[in-house]
Amino acid sequence: MPELRQVSTLNWFMCWLMLSCLLITLLPDSLFSGSFGLWLADYRLLFVLAMVLSGTYFLSIGAIMLFQHVFYRKQRLTRQKLLKELLEYLDPSEKAVLREFVIQRKSVIKLPVTEPSVKNLLSQGILTYAYGEPGENSLHAIKALMITLEARPLLTFKVLGLNPANMTEEQKSQILNTRPRYAYKQLGRS
Repeated sequence: MPELRQVSTLNWFMCWLMLSCLLITLLPDSLFSGSFGLWLADYRLLFVLAMVLSGTYFLSIGAIMLFQHVFYRKQRLTRQKLLKELLEYLDPSEKAVLREFVIQRKSVIKLPVTEPSVKNLLSQGILTYAYGEPGENSLHAIKALMITLEARPLLTFKVLGLNPANMTEEQKSQILNTRPRYAYKQLGRS
């Protein structure tokens, strides 16, 4: 909800115009006497037109806001459906990259953006830069990345190929052996 100081001058003027015209047209003629009453009777149609104009202005703003709400909601649902489909068809190297967030228990980790699986996850919108988009000259480096807010609720242990409760030691070691090579370097291992 916008604060009062954020409301535009045009909106304030249209609100004032609508309320004043509404009061003038709805109040009985007996309240206005003398020359002001005669002047009001002559220009009553003008007040009604101004009231309709300002009412139409606010109705159009409401319609635009409703359209934007419906459009953005539909866009968000479409994006969520697309992400769900993308997560179903991840290849093993992409799953390994995403498992690193779970293994390291961090929400932000440094990954090489030139690595094909990382690059693919970035372009699909599953990963994003943690501290804003890097400049052109720093695209060939290791950058801090995080999982996007839209993808977080969709990334389950099942999607990542993890089942911590029922995993055997062999399955755990297999997952640790499929970790990307750069993950070991990041932890100081070789």
